[in-house]
Amino acid sequence: MHIRQVTQHDKDKLYLYLKTLSEETRKRFGPHPFDEHTAWLVCSGGYKNCMAYICLNDVLVVGYAIVKQGYVPGDRNRYIGYPITLSDRHDYTLAPSVADAYQSRGVGSLLLEFVLEDLRKRGAYKIILWGGVQASNLKAVNFYNKHGFRKVGEFEYYGNNYDLVKYLQKLC
Repeated sequence: MHIRQVTQHDKDKLYLYLKTLSEETRKRFGPHPFDEHTAWLVCSGGYKNCMAYICLNDVLVVGYAIVKQGYVPGDRNRYIGYPITLSDRHDYTLAPSVADAYQSRGVGSLLLEFVLEDLRKRGAYKIILWGGVQASNLKAVNFYNKHGFRKVGEFEYYGNNYDLVKYLQKLC
């Protein structure tokens, strides 16, 4: 496995990854559309001031994560009501996904640790999940708990969802 930030040359690989995700995985990952134009925007650095990472198995993308510094509006509105301090400079919003055939095989852990280490180097204080995690997605809830994410709140959106946060370091 090889993990790195996307480049402009990854558009076709990312688009193939996005379009081959199962309907179930698509329902659980939704920070952006699954179309070719979005893959181009992500890979060219033109998607909402976001960074993106891919995990490759030889030439195929088997894992993907998109990260935004600060908060997306819907998440910000919820997090304002929690007893935590928000920082657009030091907090990041994360949306990871793993190809269906590679789920429960360690790819998500490898990808997450790579992204978290990169964000630590950038001075990240905490990470939140983009749009939370669906409470019914027990595999994902357990994954995030295993990796040190903690629930700070719940909300209803097509069912019950959890807002999770992981602290990486203290602000100086």
